[in-house]
Amino acid sequence: MRSLFDKRIAPDIRLICGILMLVLTALIYMYQRAFLPSYFFTDETTIIDLMKYTDLSLAEQNSFVSTAVIFSFLGSAWSQVLLLVATCSVIFYISRKSLRLVDLAFACVLMLSFTLFNLKLSKEIIVILLNLLVCYVCTWRISNHGKTALVIAIYLLYAWQFRIYYVLIAAIMVVMHIVFSTRGKLRAVIVLGIMAACLVLPGDFWNQLQQARDIINMEREGLSDSKTIFSNVLTPNGIMTAFPNAGFAALRFYFAPIFSLRVQEIFLSFTLWLLTFLMFRRHNHKHPLFLLLVANFAIQTFFEPDLGSFFRHLTAYAFCVFGIDYLQPGRILLHHPAAAPAPAHFYRET
Repeated sequence: MRSLFDKRIAPDIRLICGILMLVLTALIYMYQRAFLPSYFFTDETTIIDLMKYTDLSLAEQNSFVSTAVIFSFLGSAWSQVLLLVATCSVIFYISRKSLRLVDLAFACVLMLSFTLFNLKLSKEIIVILLNLLVCYVCTWRISNHGKTALVIAIYLLYAWQFRIYYVLIAAIMVVMHIVFSTRGKLRAVIVLGIMAACLVLPGDFWNQLQQARDIINMEREGLSDSKTIFSNVLTPNGIMTAFPNAGFAALRFYFAPIFSLRVQEIFLSFTLWLLTFLMFRRHNHKHPLFLLLVANFAIQTFFEPDLGSFFRHLTAYAFCVFGIDYLQPGRILLHHPAAAPAPAHFYRET
């Protein structure tokens, strides 16, 4: 089974899959309004209305307004070009990086949901471009500390201009990088210090994190796009309920079919489990993109009000997994001394 997962994919096969993904993109882009429900276009409608009927220079700044400013500057035609360029760039990136069978399988699975969610004007287009930039930075021949610092800086810039809660994603990345960069007693001391810092944070901070989901769902109750909404399992009450509520959200994401057995939920859970498998299969938890994936998911467990919103946001960063280098799992080889060594080119050391 392991050799099947690690089977190398010929360049011709990757090229064919990339072309098929481009064909899928073209078909969905041209005909999506004929078969997708109206709630798939909610963000696009909001952004277009802002561009048409609002003085963006005077409007109260939020992520929608900031995104509308960019699309307004580009104009309608060039905005469409931008989203197509972003999508094609992701296809090129993952096709080029899908060197193993399991990678290519995930690329095909991911691009189906990616094209359904993102071939329209939305806030996610900017996030996709942001994460493509981050993936490019991680190809530079600089230290892992340098890459992580640049990725965090890019996320902080995005938080400043678009979504302030991305500061929390950056903060989680900083904490994880410090923990994974240390070992032994120092790591234990740092972990204890982090736990103490969480306890010291005011309860209002944790309540605001948890209440975001419930507030959104109260406003959306009864709408056609609220079929997969879920609320916190516990009434927000500081840190004592923060992590149980986040854990419940994670269970809803990973085991969505248990709560609602539909094709959408099955596909969501399958995609998430396959992404998780790919992340840990690489044995490279110090990589900046590994930190980015974990931090994004962690914040989603606090904020996401429904499964559809979670899935849409997931597609905007899940492709970053292809930028994580495979490391040779020395601890596994140590337990199998009789096994034939992998080819020298099979794993990349960082």
